[in-house]
Amino acid sequence: MADTWREQLLPASFRGETFLIEDTSVPVGRKVQLHEYPKRDKAYAEQMGKVARVHKVRAFIIGADCFERRDKLLKALETEGEGTLVHPWLGQLSVVPGQCEMSHSRREGGMVTFDLTFYPGNAPLNPSVKANTARLVAQTSASYWSGALDRYKAAMAKVDAARINLVGLQNRLSGVFLVIGSQFSPLTGAVGSINAMAQSLKNSPGSLSSLFSGYFSDLRLSSLTSGSSGKSTSAGAAAFNNYSSAVATVSSQAEGAASINSVGSSSGADTTAAAQALANLVQDALLVQATATVAQMPVVTPPAADETTASLEQQTIAPVERAEVPVANDVIAARDALDDAFWQASLKADATYYPVINAARQQVIRHLSAVAASGVQLVTVTPLQTLPALVLAYRRFGDATREGEVIQRNKITHPGFVPALPLQVARE
Repeated sequence: MADTWREQLLPASFRGETFLIEDTSVPVGRKVQLHEYPKRDKAYAEQMGKVARVHKVRAFIIGADCFERRDKLLKALETEGEGTLVHPWLGQLSVVPGQCEMSHSRREGGMVTFDLTFYPGNAPLNPSVKANTARLVAQTSASYWSGALDRYKAAMAKVDAARINLVGLQNRLSGVFLVIGSQFSPLTGAVGSINAMAQSLKNSPGSLSSLFSGYFSDLRLSSLTSGSSGKSTSAGAAAFNNYSSAVATVSSQAEGAASINSVGSSSGADTTAAAQALANLVQDALLVQATATVAQMPVVTPPAADETTASLEQQTIAPVERAEVPVANDVIAARDALDDAFWQASLKADATYYPVINAARQQVIRHLSAVAASGVQLVTVTPLQTLPALVLAYRRFGDATREGEVIQRNKITHPGFVPALPLQVARE
């Protein structure tokens, strides 16, 4: 025999706090705006969508513990956000509590009455626009490099080559030559020695700028896309492999750019001006290359934690597959170093070039901030006893394959003996 309608009713509650319901009401149907016009017999009914289902509930709490249960229900009603209403006739509903009324009566001792109002939950969010910061970084690279070339040509046009002291120029360019060798290794063969570079700067300054322009033509600065959608086809800029290597590359590039910010003044004004012009060009080239590296770093959402953890033996056979997530602390450190290098370079810019380099700086910092926000934080963990890195990684993350992460970050001498000292590990 089928259950009666009374037996089919659900026990009423909101956010787990139970109460009894006397009666309920809710508007249904569609909203209609009636338009009536003077001297016309017919009206126009404009349909305006469904009526919002605002639930009116007459409820009460009764019993010796009515005051205790009342306070719990009040807390549930006054908590911000959506909650689950179990409606005796309509089932579970996601609602937002509105203005309600509570009443007590001496005649009805041991009972508290509520007139509740619940509005529909799951309201759609307002449309919003999310900037593709990686693409914006890539697009600013081309204009940045174009501005750098214009500044270099303008600076060299003011230099009297006959007044350049070749020996003094070589001394001023020693740091620049080292940066080219370490950061632009494909160009070392074309540049040759420091003496050859100084000769080129004195006799044919345009050849050096053309050398870097040819290097960056392979980067396709104007057509770089975000790191999540593709990889650069350039041989000069390393394709994105992982966040650790990308952050290390950006940090190295920022350090190199800061090291050649100034060449010193000696051996004559023209010698110093020529050396500084080339130093500025190489510094800008290094920052452009850093910009291209940053543009390839995708903004990701950290993966949800997996509640099921395979045993250590199972992970030996089938290692855990985990999407890489950037470490926010490392990205922020690289961002700050790059920001400082950009700032030092911008202090030497004139009124024409400053907006160009500052625009690149702002886009790079904005994107790295977004990458850091999508990463995980570092926390300090102190093991209770000396453990192998494998065991520590398994206990901390449920993933034994992350032992290398613990070893590298904390510079562990022997992976079998992680000391019982404060260690820096990822939060997740």
